[in-house]
Amino acid sequence: MIEIVCNDGEKKSLNEQQNIKRPKNIKQIGDMHSNKKIYIEDYVFTYINSIAYEDSDKLRVGVLLGESKKSGGESYVFIKGAVKIEIDEDENRITFSENVWSLIYEDMEKYFHNLEITGWFVTTPDVTLDFMSNLEKIHLDNFAGNMKALYLVNTSEKEEDFYFYEGKCLKKQSGYVCFYERNNDMQEYMLAKRTGKSVDPMVEDDVIHNFRTIIAEKKEVAEQKKTMSLMYGISTFMIVVVLVIGINMMNSYEKMRGLDVTLNQIVQQVANMNVKSTTSIDDETTSTTVKKIVGGVYPTEAQTQVSATVAATQAQTQAPTSSTPVDVKPVASYIVQKGDTLMSICRKIYGDSLRYKEIMEINKIDDPDKIFIGQEIKLP
Repeated sequence: MIEIVCNDGEKKSLNEQQNIKRPKNIKQIGDMHSNKKIYIEDYVFTYINSIAYEDSDKLRVGVLLGESKKSGGESYVFIKGAVKIEIDEDENRITFSENVWSLIYEDMEKYFHNLEITGWFVTTPDVTLDFMSNLEKIHLDNFAGNMKALYLVNTSEKEEDFYFYEGKCLKKQSGYVCFYERNNDMQEYMLAKRTGKSVDPMVEDDVIHNFRTIIAEKKEVAEQKKTMSLMYGISTFMIVVVLVIGINMMNSYEKMRGLDVTLNQIVQQVANMNVKSTTSIDDETTSTTVKKIVGGVYPTEAQTQVSATVAATQAQTQAPTSSTPVDVKPVASYIVQKGDTLMSICRKIYGDSLRYKEIMEINKIDDPDKIFIGQEIKLP
């Protein structure tokens, strides 16, 4: 255990951190009543089980990487990486030689330089008492410590369990937790170690496929929630628009009614004026007066009012309203968010996840998995 000396001379363990940030996106397997809590990142869990059941009749061994912490009388181990070691398949025997440890530390420095060894894993089709006794000896020789875990996968019985060394033997734990987060280090390691696989980035092995299936399901649920929130916002906006249009229509209706009343009044006034003029002047004078009025020589007050009303009505009809839609320019680029992949971006923007190849070609991306948070991606 690494220790530091504080300014006041008091020694404080780096592992005894009081503020532990527990993952939010988790899946519990078994009971968690023990004061020793095990959290394994899903990418690591998927990788180990994939190599275990890929050749279920073979022995597979590796080390677990992560960090250990203590808080409030409880101990936590967070497993965020795994490094597989090569063993002699003819002898089918586990050996942690100096050469093996050298290769392990080389991979740790290259892919997991921020993590420490938190235990080891073994996958085997045959778990016997002699085999468990041998595992205990290897554990004591290479992984001594209260919080060094053994993850044992019995491929014949399809059992996956964690063990801690307690009471002079390996004791199976009652449960553990899988948590989900973007694990770039483990992803880089898995892609680099795909020995014998196609180098074509479009060809996915089972590990990548299984992991992406899990992440896709989680993103689908998140996208559904976002869609529901968006639909709620759109519905609220449409209600407001309908109300505004209704109010405008009511105002227009009232204006039209007012115009109709005004026109009726003008017609009545003109009719009354004609009746009066026939009683006060002769036919010739009346004819001359009517001609002047019609020709626009002497516009009456009624004619002036009609012209003003019509002009106001035309101005209201031609004036643009606040509800006139504005064209929205298509999105030319996209900023990568947390949890995004090229396929999810295509599904979000175009509704078609297969268009990610076009994005790769435009942005000259060789590996669809190597995109980063905050990266600006051009869209076709």
